[in-house]
Amino acid sequence: MRGIAALLVAASHVVQAPTGPTTELLTHPGVELSTGSRVLYATIVHAVDGLQAVIFFFVLSGFVLTRSLLREPSPSPAQAAEFVIARLFRLYPAIIFAIGSFAAASTLLGAPPALSTILKNMALISTSLNGVMWSLQLELLAIPVIYVMYLLLLRGTRLAVIASITISLSLVVMSFDPSIHKILGEPPLQMFYAFTFGCFCAAASGRLASRLTPMQANIAIAIFIILFFTARPLLGPASTWRFLVNSLSAWAMIYLVAYGPRASLLNVLDHPIAHWLGKLSFSYYLFHFLTITPVWNHPEFLAWLIDTVGLPRPAIALLIFAASTMAAMALAYICYSFVELPGIRLGRSVRSLLSPRVRGVPAR
Repeated sequence: MRGIAALLVAASHVVQAPTGPTTELLTHPGVELSTGSRVLYATIVHAVDGLQAVIFFFVLSGFVLTRSLLREPSPSPAQAAEFVIARLFRLYPAIIFAIGSFAAASTLLGAPPALSTILKNMALISTSLNGVMWSLQLELLAIPVIYVMYLLLLRGTRLAVIASITISLSLVVMSFDPSIHKILGEPPLQMFYAFTFGCFCAAASGRLASRLTPMQANIAIAIFIILFFTARPLLGPASTWRFLVNSLSAWAMIYLVAYGPRASLLNVLDHPIAHWLGKLSFSYYLFHFLTITPVWNHPEFLAWLIDTVGLPRPAIALLIFAASTMAAMALAYICYSFVELPGIRLGRSVRSLLSPRVRGVPAR
């Protein structure tokens, strides 16, 4: 699921590629379109919307992290420190490597960024070199929230459950008020509640899903997939309600996959390619825009393909997506093999210095 979500984010940046000062490949063509073309363009743009994919990432992150904590339910200051260390060593090595690559590419193109800019981006203080990293800023901010949710849900008392629901609902309410969810400036906290939805999913009993038949699970998953992808066109791209529907639909899909019977509708997720995409998804997410940047920086090239060569815009989008994905996957494989995995192992070693019991525990 992570791999598919990462591909959707990349595709969303392809369809937004500039073709002129105020026009874009599919999102804002700037020309009169036939009814069929207009419907086709809108369908593609809605299907590959990057924000809904990022929301799915947030819910999935809350689920995975809370579930990993619940496997070893022994809350303590040492465990909290280990959790933070594991997240930092899971995220930062790849982030630092990716920013170094972006800076090197900018330097080769004659626009070397200042050292202070590079360091701020590596620390996630700024996202000026790689705009997609705003979501990782939220991931960092979510670390203490996820741990607090874990403590409350682990306790399981009525008061603790009420407190966890109050936190989640407060974040949902906050998302409707820009003066609150933009209090930090960047990143906005509008979709921050999605992490808490994942926490609730991890702590759920799963009894309801386990009672479903495979056919019922297929129908339920199909319904929530439709809800997930139709929220944008029905409620509007910037609708706060749309983000909430995306989050709830993501929660339901993850819940059904985690606790329900094997649904044939999602057999594709068991394919080796899907597992491979999942492994590389984080690095792919970090590097995909680097491979699209040449097209973004030269809108005249896209205009030439459209006006002179006469290629259909969807065909151009598909070609760019295929080429950039192959290049980004190659970079992602290098990053995963030589940066991500060593970083995880290093984090495990640092954690073992705090407590010998974490030795041999898989990285979270």
